[in-house]
Parts: sequence; C-alpha cells; structure tokens
Amino acid sequence: MQVMKFGAVSVSDAVRLREMAQIVRTAHNDGEALVVVCTAINGITDKLITAARSAASGRESAVDDARRELWGRHRALAERLVHDEWEREALYREWADLLKVFDRYTRSIATLGEHSPRSIDTVAALGERFATHLVATALRYAGVAARTVDAAELIATNDHYGAAWPFPHESSERIRARLRPLLQARIVPVITGYIGATCEGNVTTLGRGGGDYSSTLIGAALDADEVCIWTDVDGILTADPKIVPEARTLAELSYDEAAEIATFAPEILHPRTLTPLAEKGIPLAIRNVLRPGHAGTRMVAQARPSVRAAHMIISARGLSQVGMATAGGWPPYLAARVLARFFDSGVEILSFAQSFSERSLTVMVRAIDAAFAREHLLAAFKGEQAPNGIRDISFAAPIGLIAVISATSNGQLVPQILATLGRVGTRVLALEQSTVSPHLSLLLPEDQIDAAVKALHHDLGLA
Repeated sequence: MQVMKFGAVSVSDAVRLREMAQIVRTAHNDGEALVVVCTAINGITDKLITAARSAASGRESAVDDARRELWGRHRALAERLVHDEWEREALYREWADLLKVFDRYTRSIATLGEHSPRSIDTVAALGERFATHLVATALRYAGVAARTVDAAELIATNDHYGAAWPFPHESSERIRARLRPLLQARIVPVITGYIGATCEGNVTTLGRGGGDYSSTLIGAALDADEVCIWTDVDGILTADPKIVPEARTLAELSYDEAAEIATFAPEILHPRTLTPLAEKGIPLAIRNVLRPGHAGTRMVAQARPSVRAAHMIISARGLSQVGMATAGGWPPYLAARVLARFFDSGVEILSFAQSFSERSLTVMVRAIDAAFAREHLLAAFKGEQAPNGIRDISFAAPIGLIAVISATSNGQLVPQILATLGRVGTRVLALEQSTVSPHLSLLLPEDQIDAAVKALHHDLGLA
C-alpha cells in the first residue's frame, strides 16, 4: 500500500496532470492500493491568504484578483483536460460551491474590518479543495476509480490556525475508518493536503508545505509500505539544480539527516513530515514526476554513511527580517509578548535572534508575511511609550538563506566556508553555527544566493 503526494508542478498544467494520472494508473493496475494527496496549484495559496488579509483593510482589488485567478486558472485547466461536457459541468458546480465560501468569508472579513487566523485558514484551504476535484477528474479520465475526500474529515487538530498540530490518535482512527472501505473497493481516495479541522469542525491549516505532513500522517495511520512525494526534482540534491546543474542526488538519507534538512528547507520537506513515519519505520521517497524512472531519494531509519564532510547546500529565497528596537533593553517579557503576537497572527517564524547590545529583536519570516506581521505588531503595541516599549518596527527584504549541512563534524569546514564567501564578495548579514549538529547557516542579500551556492558547491567538493 502506498501514499502518493503530488506537488504544485503536477496540478498546475494539463500535460502534467495527465502524466500524474499515468503514474497513478500504472501503480493501480499493478494491483497496489493507493492514496493520493494533492496540493494547490502554483501560487494560489499565497493569493488566497493575501485576499483574506486585504479584505480587512478594504483592498477590494486584491480580493477580486484572487477570485478571478482561483476560478480562471482552474477553469482553463478543466477546458484542456476534460472534454466531456457533463463531466466538466459537474466539476464547475463543485467549484461554484467552493467559490461561495470564498465570497462569504471575504465579505464577512471586509464587513468586520478585521481578519482572524481562523478565517484566513478557511480561505487558504480553498486552493487544495479546488485541486482535489481536478485531480480526481484527471484520474477518472485515465481509467482509475477515484473519489475526493476532504482532509477536514480525517485530520483532527488543535485550534492554532495557520500551523495547527494534529492529534495523532484521533486522526488515525478517522483515517482508517474513512479510507479503508474505499481502498478495499479499489477506489483511490484523492485527499486535500495541508488542511485539517478542530474538534468543532473549524478548518485549520498545517503550515506552508503541510501537504507533505498530511501524506505521512495518512501513511502512518494506514501502515503504508511507503510514502512518496512527487516533485519536479530528482529527490534531495547536494544543491538546488536550478543554480548548480551538476548537483548530485543523495540516494539515501536517515530520518535524522532529513529532519535536519527540513529545519532549513520547509519547501523541500515540512519540518514535521518525518515524525509519523519514523515511529513506524516507514520509508519516505522523493521522486521526480517529470522523470518517473529515476529512483530519487529514499529516507530510512539507518542510511549508509557519507564520506564527505559537506553533505549538501540548502538555499532559500523570499525571506524578510522583521526588526524591533527599543529605547531601553530587551527584557524577556517583551520578547515573549512579541513572539506570542506572531503565534496569534498565524505568521510562521522561521528563526529569531535577540541582541541585548543593540536593544533589538529580529524575526525571520517569509517575505509575503512581512508587511502583515509589521501591521499586526504596530496595532498590538500602539501607544506603548514605556522606556522598555518598542520604539520602531521595520522589515527588510529580499533576503536569502544558505545552510551547509555536514555529514561529519569537521573543524575546518567553517573557515573554508567563510573563505569561499569572502572570495566571491558575499555580504553576510547573520551567521549561526549549531552546537548540537554539524551545520552552518547564513543570511545574505537574495541577489547573492546564486554566486555563493555555486562557489561553495565547487570549493567543498560536492560536484
């Protein structure tokens, strides 16, 4: 039994949808029981979140733009994929009902003049809900019996909207009860990734990249033989192949190594993806939907050790630093209040640093969240003029991250990395070296990412 999770590359283009359907059909015809988990088409989730936030401040153009894109892009895919008029109209009716949810929630947000993480999650979940109907239709066209299942029926979570935590035991019971009858009937469930629901039935999201986590929760509950994440690269590589074409695929990683990578690269793996599988020893594979014959990367409990000091280079773009300064010091209670505000707003914190000498706190977030986070903090701390109150809130973008993950502790690695960055003239904004695991992470201007990654990949002997 296998769980297949398909990313945005598989659902954003009609040709790719057909190729995805062929992968599923081949495995299904071989007699394997399958579950499919899918994500929203490329860029839609960001559009939906922006629309919900914009509705509160009366920016109707952003809401209208997101609505047009949500409907228009999916309809264009349906027209290329679905040639039967009855089937296409049935798909449009499903989407029309979901569009009513978008309209109802954005109107409510606009009327109240404020948004809540709960309302944002409901709007953000619509991308996956649109996509599952499209994927199920593509599978049926390929001759595979398929049925959509909303993950809100399966994954029970707490009420931390924006990055909810599932309740594993209750979720497992729901997953088995709902999916096993379909699997026994040789029907492929097509499930919305990224979302769950509270015990009261309110929709939640599991954080960006949460579709990976959804797939492993489902795989663990069903005691799958494997969970496979299908993406547009040949697994996990020594560097981003779009920057370093000669980057090598890492054939095998341990759960611990993969979890380290996920810490710095949630776009590669959601940080909690490995946890459900590690408890049961279920392998996780990452493979390329564009090259299904490639073995990709496999994550297991015990991987073969690497002889290289540097294992891989992770790079990320689209980040921003939200900085806060005070006239006095940075007492712990003030930092705690700021971090709590981020938590309440549903904005995911990627990292943070407190400087007592500079009387500041810097929080790293995705660039798309930076302006919203600043507005939220300004409103929360408005009018506070105490000596230790926040004097200024600013954000800087665009910023990039590079993390060098080491396979072994090597005292020469850090000087070598810094020498390379100095040679190519990289401006290092911040640096962190772990004391518990062999990695070094750096923040730098986004436009310097490519040159730094290329130089490090060469100098560290990863080619």
